[in-house]
Amino acid sequence: MNESPSENIELQKPKLQTWELVYSGTWSAVYVKQLQHRNATETDPFSDTFESFAHLYSQLEQYRGKVKKLDYENMLRQEEIKSIVSDPGRQFTDSEKRILSLQEENISLMRQNDGTQKEILRMALKVKDLAKKEIQIMNLEQRCMKLDQENSILKDELTTLQLMYKKSEEENKKLKGENNLMLEKILVHKKEEVDIINLKNETMKMIRDHQMFYELENARKEDPSPEQSQGGSAQGGQAAGGRNMGIFARMFRKSESDGDDTEARSNTISSLSRTRMYSGPSIKPTTVVNKVDAHSNEIYSLAFSYQGTLFATGGADKTIKLWRSSNLPQVESVSTLVGCNAGVMSIDIDERDQYLIAGSNDSAVRIWQIAGGQIRSTLMGHDNKILTVKFYNHSQRAVSGSHDRTLRLWDVRTSKNMRTIFARSSCNDLAVLSDSGTSIVSGHFDKRLRFWDDRQDTSSYEMLMDGRITSIDLSSCGKYLVCSCKDTSAIKFIDLKLNQAIATFTADGLRIGEQTRCSFSPDGQYVAVGSTDGHIYLWNTRTLKREDIPKSHNSMVPAIRWHPFGQAFISLEKSKRFFVWSNTDL
Repeated sequence: MNESPSENIELQKPKLQTWELVYSGTWSAVYVKQLQHRNATETDPFSDTFESFAHLYSQLEQYRGKVKKLDYENMLRQEEIKSIVSDPGRQFTDSEKRILSLQEENISLMRQNDGTQKEILRMALKVKDLAKKEIQIMNLEQRCMKLDQENSILKDELTTLQLMYKKSEEENKKLKGENNLMLEKILVHKKEEVDIINLKNETMKMIRDHQMFYELENARKEDPSPEQSQGGSAQGGQAAGGRNMGIFARMFRKSESDGDDTEARSNTISSLSRTRMYSGPSIKPTTVVNKVDAHSNEIYSLAFSYQGTLFATGGADKTIKLWRSSNLPQVESVSTLVGCNAGVMSIDIDERDQYLIAGSNDSAVRIWQIAGGQIRSTLMGHDNKILTVKFYNHSQRAVSGSHDRTLRLWDVRTSKNMRTIFARSSCNDLAVLSDSGTSIVSGHFDKRLRFWDDRQDTSSYEMLMDGRITSIDLSSCGKYLVCSCKDTSAIKFIDLKLNQAIATFTADGLRIGEQTRCSFSPDGQYVAVGSTDGHIYLWNTRTLKREDIPKSHNSMVPAIRWHPFGQAFISLEKSKRFFVWSNTDL
């Protein structure tokens, strides 16, 4: 007969203890201990069950032998009973009665045997369930061991990550300190760079002043009586436009020759600004009279001074160039203003021709002093590129529009941001309805013109156009407004009293780009705009008809600006040049 599991365990114990002595402290000892632990946890709890099953199985075999024996005896007894029953008159003897009692006992034993078999079947099912549970327990123990190992690995990884995080924090702290030191060095470097630029501009100004002095001395020696020539010119009455501009150039040179008397010069220019006169109606320029390579990269913006003696251009080369325009069609480079960190998108000059303001793609607005070429202030606050800037309120304030969908109002004297207005759409251009007033018009990417009071945070009125607005311009009388629409390549002519468009200017071949700027002539008689294919289109606002202008540009014309006297205009070619236009009589 096979030995029971408990007996196997008792017999193996001495061997396991011997192995532990021999392989103590090695992997074999650990393996033996794991086997002992498995036997103790997986075999011993079920030893009683196995013994009970074996005992019941032996009883079952005994009962089966007894049942077979009793079945045989029962068969014999039944045959005897049949023989007795077949003789009804026969009397039962003691043996026959005994047979009957044994038969009844046999039936009782058979019933007991059925109950025992059912019990054995129940126990077998129980053993089967226990075996299944034992397998589940073994699987769970294996899974627990695997999870313990994974947990141990994860703990090690967590410890490693914590150490790495601590090291990263220390490195980050160190880098922040180095970054702060670097920023301080950059600020110092920028300050030194600004000082160098200002010194360079001052040096250039001194050189120009000396050159101007020698030129004036030479002119004085050649023409000893300038007052007489001026008087003779003045007696001519209403002369041609070129002659008037020559007179104004001599007036401007005379005010410059006063040296350090800046107050007298300011008063002269202010007086001229208040009595701004034109030499007659604007002419229709038909001929390119001068071409100038202005920048080393694309040109984006253009602005004339109030008196027309200077104009400025800005481009992708991060510079602003000042040009003397008092002797058109000849232009002379005056100076280069630097300090922007990205392309210059918009320029404006104050009414006294003392300051220039510009907005660039580096999200900053800067103000330069024209006389010395020094940066007066840098206005920060926008979160995206600046698309348009304008002086207003007698140049004491400025307004800027940005791709960040805001307008910002600035105090020029203190360089402070007075108000920030959320305009709900990218602002592409601005116009001030009256120089001393508070009304501002803005043109937006969402096809809307918005009218603002700079004392309010919301627009007072809106007009919906039929395309994205790229530019707007106000007539000198302040009654009319034009805006260029990209989607429809059209110019809207708007009456501000009626608050509606009274005409739409279109032409075959006109293609308005993202940076296209339209412009009124000084007397409001003409509207000009450049196309992406190099053509310039001109309309007469009185007849509402298009005027023909020959094509001269080879690439996109982003902006056109008229000279304040209306005798010429300048058109920008995106590929680094500008053209001076007039008629052949200039």
